[in-house]
Order: sequence, then C-alpha cells, then structure tokens
Amino acid sequence: MTTTHTTRIFGDTITITADFAQASSPVTGDISGGYQAADFQHSPAAAMRRALEQLVEASGDSVEDFADQIDKAVGQMRSA
Repeated sequence: MTTTHTTRIFGDTITITADFAQASSPVTGDISGGYQAADFQHSPAAAMRRALEQLVEASGDSVEDFADQIDKAVGQMRSA
C-alpha cells in the first residue's frame, strides 16, 4: 500500500511517498536520485532521513551540523 510520510524542518514540509513493502516501489516527493524502497531496507524513516539530508546539502550546509534537527524531524514524521 502506497503511503505518504511528512515532517517539518526549518519551516518547510517535506513529503515522501512509496509502497515500502514493495522493493521496487519508487520513492517520490521531496527526494531525488531515483530511489526505490529497497534502497532504504523498506524503511520510511531512512528514506525521510535521506530527503532531509538532501535538503541540507542543497542549501550548501553540512549534514553533520544539522544532525540533531534531522533526527528530530525524522522522529516527528507522520504517515497518511
């Protein structure tokens, strides 16, 4: 079943969607790279973490500098 997961960080809402039970299901939304559910061992939290890392990297910042905020945002992730 395809599920949408959202969280907020830095005032932005980040969304990913996939059927994490299906290995070949594409992970779409605020994530780039052509990932599939299997790339994240079927874990929505791992996929969300990558989406958040991409957001930080795109701004030119270091993921390590924002690790606490990323952890918090992953912990507050909601499914719909």
